[in-house]
Amino acid sequence: MRTNRLLGLCIAIGMSTVLAAQQPAAGPLALVGGTLIDGSGGPPMRDSVVLVRGGRIEPVGTVETLPVPRGHERISTEGMTVLPGLWDLHVHLIYSGHPNAGVWFKHSADFERVTIPASAHQMLMGGVTSVRDMAAPPDAILAVKKRIASGELPGPTLYAAGPALAKLAPGQTTTTPQFLPIADAADARAKTRQLIDAGVDLVKMFFVDRMSADERTAIITEARARGRKIAMHGQNDAEVRLGLALGIDDFQHIGIDSPEYAPDIIAALRARTKSGPPLYWTPTVGANNLLNADYIATKPELIHDPEAYLGLPQPLVDEIKAGWRDLQPRTARPDTEAIIKRKIAQLQEAGVQLVFGSDEGSTGELPRHATWMDADLWVRVLGMPPMEVLRSMTSGAARMMGVDAEVGTVSGGKQADLIAVAGDPLRYINVLRDPKVVIKGGRRYK
Repeated sequence: MRTNRLLGLCIAIGMSTVLAAQQPAAGPLALVGGTLIDGSGGPPMRDSVVLVRGGRIEPVGTVETLPVPRGHERISTEGMTVLPGLWDLHVHLIYSGHPNAGVWFKHSADFERVTIPASAHQMLMGGVTSVRDMAAPPDAILAVKKRIASGELPGPTLYAAGPALAKLAPGQTTTTPQFLPIADAADARAKTRQLIDAGVDLVKMFFVDRMSADERTAIITEARARGRKIAMHGQNDAEVRLGLALGIDDFQHIGIDSPEYAPDIIAALRARTKSGPPLYWTPTVGANNLLNADYIATKPELIHDPEAYLGLPQPLVDEIKAGWRDLQPRTARPDTEAIIKRKIAQLQEAGVQLVFGSDEGSTGELPRHATWMDADLWVRVLGMPPMEVLRSMTSGAARMMGVDAEVGTVSGGKQADLIAVAGDPLRYINVLRDPKVVIKGGRRYK
C-alpha cells in the first residue's frame, strides 16, 4: 500500500514535469546563419535563413537574399546544420527504455498517463518530430495522440497502428496489450472496423501464418476499403512469401534465418515493385539484428543520460537502470552484419522502398537515443550515403505516410518542424545525437 502510494505520488510529480514543458512560445522565428539540408536530397545551402510564422515555414533564403523581418526572434544557427524534423516510422512508446520489454507490461495501467507521454517527450528532445507507433493499446495511444496534437503534451506528431490484429494458437490466451486477438473471419472484420473507427492510421497483422485465408481476406478487404495501409513482420522467408502473396504494403524488420533472399522471393519482389503499388520495408536494423542492446549495455553514459528519463517517476527510472545493470549480453552471430547488408542490398536492387524506423522501445532502443543510433548504423555499417539516410528520415518518411505536401522538407508553406545540430551530418551522421534546436509546429521546444 505504501509503495503504491509512493509510486502514485512519483507519477504525479513526473507528469507535472511533462506538463510544465508544454506550450512553449510560438511567435515568429528566424533561424539565421546555418547550413540548410532541406530534406529533398538537394545540395546544402550555406548561410541560410529560415523564417517561421504561425506554425508554418515562410520564405527560405540566405543572409544575403532574405532579410529578417522585424518582430521575428532571431535564433543563431551559425556553425550548425538546419534540417527538417526527423521521422521514426517504427516505435513502441509504451516501453520507456526497459531492456526487458515484457517486464514493462506490469506498468500497463500507467501507459497513457506516464510512459507513452514520457517516451514521446524524450523522442522530441532527440529531434524526432513525427513517429509511427506500431503496437500499443488503442485507448492509450490514441488518447496521447490527441493530446499531443492539441498541444497539451510535448511530443512528435503521432501516427498509430494500435494493437496488432493477431491469431493466437489454439488454447493460447494473452494479456499482452500489443495484440488484439481475432477468433474467425467475422471477428477479424469487426475488429478491423473497430480499430479504424477508433482512429488508427494503419492496420498491423501478427501471427499471419496462423490465420485462415478468410480471416486474412477480411482484414485486408476492410482496411483497403477504409483507405488504410497494411503492415506485417518480415522476419523470416516464410513471412515474406506470405506477405507478398497477400499484397501487404509494408514489411517490418529483417531476419537472419537465411544468408540471403531466395530467387523466388527476389522474383516476387521485382514483380511487385514493377507492377505496383509501392512496397515499403522498415528494416529496424539496430534493435535485434545489429545488437544495439549489447552496445548500450557497455555504455553507461547512455543509460545514465538524464534526458533518457524525462517524465518518468524515480521508481521507474530505478527499475530501468537495474534492468540494464543485470542484462546479460547475448553472443553475437559473427555473420549477422553480413546477412543484413546482403539482404538490404537485395531489397534495394529489387526496387523496394526502404523506410527508416528504429523499433524504439525494444531492447537496446532507448527513446531518447534510438533514432540517431539507427541512422548511424545505416551509414557506418550498411554503407548508405548520409544524404540518402537523411532523406529517408524526412521527406521519404512523409511521402510514405502521404503527408509530404504538408511536412518533410524545409520549404515555404510547410509545417515548421525543424531541428539544428552542431556540425555536419553529411560527414558525421552521429551529430544528430544532440540537437541544439527543436521546433515542432512553429513552437520551440529546445
